[in-house]
Amino acid sequence: MRPIRATVVGLSLLVLGTGCNLFGPRPERPDAKAPPVPTGHLDRPTPEQLVRYLNRESSRLQSIQTSDLSISVWSQGNSVGLDSGTLLCQKPRYFKLVGKKFGLQEVIVGSNEDRFWFYVKRDPSDALYHCSHTEYANGSSAELPFPFQPEWVLEALGMGEIDPDARLRVDEDKATYRLIEESTLRGQPIKKVTVFYKGAAHGDQPQVKARMLYDDRDRLICQATVKSVRRTGSVTVPQEIKLQWPAQDTTLVLDLGQGVQVNRQLSMESFQMPRLGSKQVDLARDRPTGRGVVPARFR
Repeated sequence: MRPIRATVVGLSLLVLGTGCNLFGPRPERPDAKAPPVPTGHLDRPTPEQLVRYLNRESSRLQSIQTSDLSISVWSQGNSVGLDSGTLLCQKPRYFKLVGKKFGLQEVIVGSNEDRFWFYVKRDPSDALYHCSHTEYANGSSAELPFPFQPEWVLEALGMGEIDPDARLRVDEDKATYRLIEESTLRGQPIKKVTVFYKGAAHGDQPQVKARMLYDDRDRLICQATVKSVRRTGSVTVPQEIKLQWPAQDTTLVLDLGQGVQVNRQLSMESFQMPRLGSKQVDLARDRPTGRGVVPARFR
């Protein structure tokens, strides 16, 4: 897989923290160092057990909505803070993220059942880029400036599911279990790793520590680390997530704020592709020339 240029909206949003009695007590905070003694006194869970756990938690979460989103970005030595934002997400592929600066929309990323799109106000091209999910999956589109996939967004919000018949195995160390899935992306082999803390999580502690995506040479493409979660009854949603793209020296932190609402039926009008910019670029047909589509970073 070729390295992918990241922008301030590098939004391959991936990751969720959850809780379950599959794990024993765990008192440490999410960012605490690993305990000095092994906590793996329980038998190592099988891949099937971990998949059932993830899929059960996913089944409890159908939609997320917040208008209190904050976004912070560090990219190649530059720090950027967007004043506010909104996030809407509903199964199976409906997604909308808006980042604002001084009350003005700066970044819009969205997806519905058919297409996904993104718009960066400060991109000199002043274009709305979009692509069909099917054409992107088949590889019949230009390279994206960030590794965006709606399925990863669902995983990030705890709404994706793992195929029980996938090629899976489990590794462990003193503090964590690692569910490893062999998969493909646009015809290229990849490896997806889900890291679980050993011991049951409580309060705002995540059960799932991180998700990583590796290419066929075991190079880390991106990583998402859950900093904290919010639990409402049997439903767990992420509160703060840290996303990192090492090759692009880019870090993105999302905090969903205090106004998170779950499992409400969202209006499908929110997920219609907008008409923004002076032109629209279909990445499957209007292939850019030269270095490709690279929206400008915030300065």
